[in-house]
Amino acid sequence: MGKNNNQAGRLGKLALALATAFAAGQAGAEEAVLDTVTVTANKPEIAPGQPDASTPSTVYQVSQENMRLFDTPGGTNPYTALAEVPGVKVTTADAYGLNNMQGGQKGLRVRGEVSTHGVAGTLEGLSLGGPGPGPGYLFLFDKENIARITFAQGAVSPDRPGLYNVYGAIDSHLLWPRATAQADVSYSAGSNNFRRSFARIDSGLLATGTSFFLSASDTSADKWRGEGDAPSNRRNVELAVQQTAGDLKIKLALAHNEQAQNNYKALTYAQATDLGNYRRYDYGSKSTTSDYYDYNRQDFTNQAALAEISYDFSPTTSLSIKPYYAKEEGYYLYAGTTATQVQKWLIDHTTYGIANELRTTLADTRFKLGYSWTSTEPPGPPTTRKQYSVVVGKLVFQQWALLSKVVDRYEFANTYLTAEHQFGKLQLSGGLRHAYQKLPGIDAYNAGAATAGASWDVSAEEALARAVKNPARSVASRDFASWLPQAGLSYQFNEAVEVHASLGKNIGAPSFDAFNQNLAGSITSSQQYWDQLKPETSTSLDIGARIRFADIYLDPTIYFSRSNNKAVSVFSSATNTVYSQNVGKTQGSGFQLAAGWKPYSSLQLFAALSFSRSTFRENVLTTAGAVLPVDGKQLPDVPKWMGNVGALWQHGGFSVAPVVQYVGPRWSTSNYDQRLDAYSTTDLTVSYGAKAGPGRWQLALAALNLFDRKYIGQVSTSEVNTSASGAIYYPGAPRTLVATLSLSL
Repeated sequence: MGKNNNQAGRLGKLALALATAFAAGQAGAEEAVLDTVTVTANKPEIAPGQPDASTPSTVYQVSQENMRLFDTPGGTNPYTALAEVPGVKVTTADAYGLNNMQGGQKGLRVRGEVSTHGVAGTLEGLSLGGPGPGPGYLFLFDKENIARITFAQGAVSPDRPGLYNVYGAIDSHLLWPRATAQADVSYSAGSNNFRRSFARIDSGLLATGTSFFLSASDTSADKWRGEGDAPSNRRNVELAVQQTAGDLKIKLALAHNEQAQNNYKALTYAQATDLGNYRRYDYGSKSTTSDYYDYNRQDFTNQAALAEISYDFSPTTSLSIKPYYAKEEGYYLYAGTTATQVQKWLIDHTTYGIANELRTTLADTRFKLGYSWTSTEPPGPPTTRKQYSVVVGKLVFQQWALLSKVVDRYEFANTYLTAEHQFGKLQLSGGLRHAYQKLPGIDAYNAGAATAGASWDVSAEEALARAVKNPARSVASRDFASWLPQAGLSYQFNEAVEVHASLGKNIGAPSFDAFNQNLAGSITSSQQYWDQLKPETSTSLDIGARIRFADIYLDPTIYFSRSNNKAVSVFSSATNTVYSQNVGKTQGSGFQLAAGWKPYSSLQLFAALSFSRSTFRENVLTTAGAVLPVDGKQLPDVPKWMGNVGALWQHGGFSVAPVVQYVGPRWSTSNYDQRLDAYSTTDLTVSYGAKAGPGRWQLALAALNLFDRKYIGQVSTSEVNTSASGAIYYPGAPRTLVATLSLSL
């Protein structure tokens, strides 16, 4: 009760502050003498995952209206907005999309490919976090401040670089300050004590050519299984300013996010196949063991600052420069290997860089020349971990489990050139990207017994100053580069039918987890592991069509891909152990369809379907050198069939938006001894809105997993998983009800 009162008090103060700023903005706007501004735009399709017909590549767009109608009500996490896109499987441990999964897998698979080594995607084309286990930018921006999300699959165009893109390229686009003054306030309440407050104020365009917005939100919820919060409070503040001076435009955005939560416990396979008894099984309430729920939690603060300086030299030539900075600080607390051991994974790193792009038109050909540079500081791989013992219900420092210092930051550099030309009905595009990576240099220090005792319970900086360097476990920086070509074409037969194809090469992460692998056999230094690393590369071909007639659209696509140097956990004869190495070879093929029909002006129907064959191209070695016969078999956690069907009915101020999702059966282990059944879920949103004086109000009621289906959603597994007893399964959330009241002025 106290938490809700505090939240209401914060919302009241926030509303008062924004109302004052709104009044000031209105006054400034009224006094300003402005030129008439005319804004025109095509109304976007309501169906989520609408294909982008402006490019020969396979690209989908999710609008802000899509997110309001069909996305999870947590108000953040761009992954969940992609759930209805063909070929995409999104699984979260909670119904609101607010849970940050500990480690590198965050619940996203695309055409069988998993987004590993942390958060994937960009904001305004910028990589606000490098490879790492923290939440990154996933919870940093409220979706009310996101105008749209684009998602490229298959052969990704070189001008959509990011850091890794074998799974695709996600880019969130900010809703920058609006030209007219406006205030938006909303409040949500739902199952498991979910509460969310949001407010945004737009100044409108002032006489100085300046516009800005300020927003804030506060979100909390109880875990739906077990004890604890998820999150206890997610507090977020965002500010964006835009200044126009003739052909020069300057944009600046700042974001601050604090989020703490208790983790969800994974189930074993035996528990996962008995959800009648174990659906709500979680960490315990006894503080005398490491299974205690409050010994399994996380706390993070994320911040970001980004700017865009653009100048139009002519109607066809422009230059943009985007510097950025992001900081992530926090920790994971989790049960160790014994009943009384708890580890604390410390995460404190910064990411910064710059992205430049020159656009011009020569001989009716549109060119883009770009360069981006990103510097990030691990973890990724992990560098510092404390180890505790549970003594009489309290955590007592035992020793440092891992103690390392980054001496050379992890760096990325991308240079690209693209061109696009229209030959009548034929559109040709292509480009080349040069991707450079410099792996970090890391000095390791003796941990374990060498750092045991209360005197070592200090900060990582103090511990490093006292510890003894271990040359055998340290690694020096090394680099590698890849050339990534891409080409696409489309042909418009008539207004109703267009065919398109794209072919290109993508890049994935090296298996840098090997840094923390114990030395064994003929491996006498971590540098030997480091020297084995290679970036994953894949070649993808997409062939599709875009069919438009009357009120129907059909977008079928077939695709093929081959991957080399995939990170898989396989046996090494040099160490007689199994660890992650860049040696996997896989291939994929499939079909996907996005379709929609508008039979009446008040009714829209949409559907997505995908069939995926994502398989190994050769057997691999596992424990003791045994052959794992996976050649030609489907990768773990990759269903062959997925699909969804939905609708939107609108009449007057009413709207009804149901969507049904289906995920086919899949195996969670490469030896095919742990099978998961297919499942389907139904979500429904009903809303009513009307004018209220100069503004508009709306009440929305949402039911997630309407029929309360019991199923396993997320499987936290590697590409090769042979564990017979590992706890890697997370049940999907039960029926969840949410109400949201919003007001725009």
